[in-house]
Amino acid sequence: MQAFATLFEQLDQTTATNDKVRIMTEFFRRQDPDTSAWVLFFLSGHKPKQIVGSSKLRRWAQEKVGYPDWLMAESYAAVGDTAELISLILAAGERSAQGSAAHTLSLSEWMEQRILPLAGMDDQARRSNVLDWWAELDSTETFILNKLLTGSLRVGVSETLVYRALASVFSLPPAVIASRLVGTWQPSGEFFARLAAPAEQTLTGRGPDEILLPLPFCLAAPMEGEPEGLGDISDWQCEWKWDGIRCQVVKSGSRVEIWSRGEERITGSFPDLLPLLLAVPGDWVIDGEIVAGDWHRPGSFQSLQRRLNRKEPSLALIASSPVSFLAYDLLQGEGQSRRHRPLSQRRTMLEEKLNPFLGERLGISPLLTLSTWEQARLLRETSRSEGAEGLMLKAKTSEYVTGRKRGVWFKWKIDPLAIDAVLTAAQPGTGRRASLYTDYTFSLWQGESLISVAKAYSGLTDEEIRELDGWIRKHTRERFGPVRTVEAQRVFEIGFEGISRSDRHKSGFALRFPRILRERTDKRVEDADRVATLETLLRSLGSPQSKTMRAQPVHKSSLAPEQLQFDLGQAEGHS
Repeated sequence: MQAFATLFEQLDQTTATNDKVRIMTEFFRRQDPDTSAWVLFFLSGHKPKQIVGSSKLRRWAQEKVGYPDWLMAESYAAVGDTAELISLILAAGERSAQGSAAHTLSLSEWMEQRILPLAGMDDQARRSNVLDWWAELDSTETFILNKLLTGSLRVGVSETLVYRALASVFSLPPAVIASRLVGTWQPSGEFFARLAAPAEQTLTGRGPDEILLPLPFCLAAPMEGEPEGLGDISDWQCEWKWDGIRCQVVKSGSRVEIWSRGEERITGSFPDLLPLLLAVPGDWVIDGEIVAGDWHRPGSFQSLQRRLNRKEPSLALIASSPVSFLAYDLLQGEGQSRRHRPLSQRRTMLEEKLNPFLGERLGISPLLTLSTWEQARLLRETSRSEGAEGLMLKAKTSEYVTGRKRGVWFKWKIDPLAIDAVLTAAQPGTGRRASLYTDYTFSLWQGESLISVAKAYSGLTDEEIRELDGWIRKHTRERFGPVRTVEAQRVFEIGFEGISRSDRHKSGFALRFPRILRERTDKRVEDADRVATLETLLRSLGSPQSKTMRAQPVHKSSLAPEQLQFDLGQAEGHS
C-alpha cells in the first residue's frame, strides 16, 4: 500500500506526460507481478465494486473523532470528498508505529487478503476492520483506502500513458500492450507476466489469433506565425482539418480493426463501418478520420460523441447517429510499407485503392486547390460551415514520420468562438485540486434570468484559481452537496470550438470544449451575452462570419435571487 500511495502522489504532483510515463515505468520495474497487476488494473480505469458506501464511512469517522453533526456537515461541505475528508480529520489522531502490518503489505495483499473479503462480512465486522486500518495508515494511504472501499479511485493518467510505460518495461509497441488489455481481465501475477510475451507480426495472414496493430501516428504541429514562412503554397497539400476521431484502419484478409490515435481499439464502436472497409480488397493500413453523418458535410462532434465508448452500440443508436470514414493516407499495402514514400505518391496510391468503393459513408479527404496563401486564409475562415476546425497543411514531399516533427504537417486552426458569461456556480476539482473550487458553471441572460450554458475548468493559472476559490467561499448563495451557487458578480470570456442544439441542457445548446479565455473585468454582469446569442451564432456558422457575436446588454442595477436559474443537472460533473 505504501508503494502505491507514493506512486499516486508522484503522479498527482506532475502534469508532464513524459514524467508520468517515467514514474510508472520505474514503478513497474521495481514491483512484483501481483502488485503490478493490481496497480495496472487501477491505472487502466478499472474499479472493484463498492464495498462500503461513502455516507457509512463518514458516519464511522465521525463516531471515531467525536464531531457533532453540524461540524461534520460543514467539514464535508468545505472539502467535498469523503475520502479526503476522512484522511484530514484523522490526520491529527494517534496512529500505530510505522512498520506495522499495514505498511508491509503490498497492494495485492491488501486487495486479496483485506479489502475484498470485507464484502462477505456484516457491518459490525467491516467497521471494526476499517477503524483498525485507519489507525495504522498515514494520511495518503487512508485516502487511497477510502477510495478503494467506495469504488471511486481515480488516478490522473490516461490509458495511453499506461500503455507507453508498459511498452518501455517490456520493449513492445504500445499498440501490442493496448490489444492485450482489451476487454475484461482479472489482475494477477500470471496475467501481468503474459503481457510481456513477444509481439505477433501484423498483416501476415497467419490465422485468427493474429493481432492487427496500427502503425505509429504522424502528428501535425500547431501553425505558428504566418503561412508564407512555409514557402510556395504549391509545395503543400491542403485539406480541411476535420472535427472527428483520428484513427487507423488495419485490414488483413477478412478481418478489420480500427484504432484511435491513442492506440485504443475502437472497432466495436463502429460496426456499421466494417462492411464498407472489408469491401476494399487486399491487406492494408489506412490513416483517416471518423466523422459524424455523411462525409460530404460532416455533422457536429457532439453528434459523434453519442457513439464514443459504446462497445456494442444499439441498432437504434447506429441509425440515429450514423458515421463516415474519411481516408487521409495509405501507410501499408499488400504487406509493403508505404510510409517512406513522398506524400504525393501515397495520395495517388490511396485514390487508386479506394476510388472504386467510395460512397456516402466512405470517402477520401478532398484536396483544396489553392494558388496563394491569401486564398488559404479566406478559405480557412469558412471552416465551420464545412464541419471543420481549420486547414491541414502537409508537405507533398513528406514521409509518414512517427510523432510530431516540425516542418512535415501543420494544423492551422480557426480562432475559438467566444461568449461573455457570468460565473454562477462552482464545485471542487479532483486530485490535487480536490480542496479547491476549480470546476465552474457559466450562465447567459434569458429575459431577466441567468441560465447555465456551460461548465469550464481550464484556462486559469494556479494563482487565479486560488484567488477565485477564496472569492467563491465568501460569495456563496446556496449549497447543493459539493456545488455552490455564487453571487452573480463576475464575467468571463468563454471560448469553445463548436455549438449544437441539445435537449439535455436548459439553455437548449451544448458547447464543445468550453474553456476560460480571460476574466472580463471591464464588463458589468448586465453586459454579459444572452442565450439568444447562441442561436444567432449557430445560424451564422453557415457564413464566413464565425467571429464572436455579442448581444444587447441587460439594463439592470441589481439581481434578485429568483432571477438566477441554476441547472443542477449540468453542474454535477463533466466528462
